[in-house]
Amino acid sequence: MIKIILADDQPAIISGVQQYIGQMPGFTVVATATSVAELLARLKDTPCDILITEFSMPINRIGGGCALFNQLKRDHASLELIVLTMIDVPAVLYQITSCGVKGLVHKSDEMAELGRALLEGSHDTPYIGKSALPILRKGPSGRLPTRREVEVLKLYVVGNSLREIAQKLNKSVKTVGLQKASAMKKMGLRNDIELGRYTSTMGRIS
Repeated sequence: MIKIILADDQPAIISGVQQYIGQMPGFTVVATATSVAELLARLKDTPCDILITEFSMPINRIGGGCALFNQLKRDHASLELIVLTMIDVPAVLYQITSCGVKGLVHKSDEMAELGRALLEGSHDTPYIGKSALPILRKGPSGRLPTRREVEVLKLYVVGNSLREIAQKLNKSVKTVGLQKASAMKKMGLRNDIELGRYTSTMGRIS
């Protein structure tokens, strides 16, 4: 029996996934977690083979990479990871697939896609869900914004104008504008409306 831990901050998601896996022969959910701290505790006291976890990326964390995933792989070398996410930014999805995951499934996908990820995915050839696949195909090559570009974007989305950001960072308005445009292009965001939607979906900036 393959043992699974589910980690998501939405109890409804955990309940739905748990019910689905309960109908799959050969798989069982042995623990659940709704926070990173709880997840790390469960991994210490509950042996498992696969972790199915939610992934979100507020702008203030972009560039930090898959630090949690890398830590999990270091501490639990045999653990396989399947990522559930609401993210539709190509560069971030590309980064997730580069972290050695078994599968990447968008939360808008049918539950059967998660089942396919469990059955077909591997570290070398991760299973990419139907909704995530076209996003990856049309997006950038996976380059993420630089630290300086993220700094500009963080200031912009909380209401600073390009001129105000230039003054704060002691840069020219032209430089700040180019860095903002570059960051948005790398993230697959075409305009300020999409930027605003992204920040509201992925969390406020601290």
